[in-house]
Amino acid sequence: MKTSFASAALLGVSLLAAGAQLPAHAASQPGRGTVSGRLYDGQTQEPIPHSYVVVLRASDGRFVQSVETDANGHFRATGLPLGRYVVRTTVLGYHAIRPAVALNSTRQQHALGTVVLVPLTMPLVARADKQAWAKRATPVAAVEPRRPALRVRS
Repeated sequence: MKTSFASAALLGVSLLAAGAQLPAHAASQPGRGTVSGRLYDGQTQEPIPHSYVVVLRASDGRFVQSVETDANGHFRATGLPLGRYVVRTTVLGYHAIRPAVALNSTRQQHALGTVVLVPLTMPLVARADKQAWAKRATPVAAVEPRRPALRVRS
């Protein structure tokens, strides 16, 4: 009785250990790819934690995978079949960004790098300054002010 319990416990632990290694092995399978990146706020220069990034098939817009960013804004979608995708950021309060990604046999990993999101409170006319981002001494996104329409009463 003790022997069968010990062997069953050993079998259970070995199955758990093998199950924990399956996701890491699945990402390195041939015919599968990975998309990664980091979400940043263009106004405050801080990472955007716990937001969702959705991977859609480029041909028809079908849902493939959804991943959540970690506390530092990093995301990683693994186990994607090779093909063309659109990565969509779904963060409330920010303009949506939809970069296109192609995964093939020669390029199975695609790093988007730092994706700077522009808040909805900022005007749509904004440009990111990559050199300023690298130095991080000045604001990441420079906003060109909109000129208000002036009405003069006579």
